[in-house]
Amino acid sequence: MLHIVLNSILEDIGKLPNIKKTIQRVISLVGFIYSHISTLSMLRFFTNKRELVRHAITQFATSYLSMERIHQDKTNLRTMFVSDYWNENKLTKETKGKEATKTILMPSFWKNVVFILKVMAHVVKVLRLVENEKKNDYGLHI
Repeated sequence: MLHIVLNSILEDIGKLPNIKKTIQRVISLVGFIYSHISTLSMLRFFTNKRELVRHAITQFATSYLSMERIHQDKTNLRTMFVSDYWNENKLTKETKGKEATKTILMPSFWKNVVFILKVMAHVVKVLRLVENEKKNDYGLHI
């Protein structure tokens, strides 16, 4: 029951305009990077092979965890998107490439990411605890 309530809270918070827009930017950015072998290779080079995507039980939690990972690698991502490797890539001239660069270099994006991470940290933590408890109830080893 608590699991359903937490999911509902996450979904409702995710509908707030500023949070929704930031989540959409995170999803778009991650999707762009992972849909092109050249950007994925650059990501792995600049982040020392760290991945941005971590799947979770809900879509919002997955977005939150990806946002958390993006924030952890903020410096590496910013370095990647201003590097010669990126500037020499043909994707820099495409609409999605320009949008990804704009997002990574946008101070308001990072400000919103920090805000969302602070606001949602406790809810996601409780959701993880509930999920772990639920798995243990079914005799699953985690």
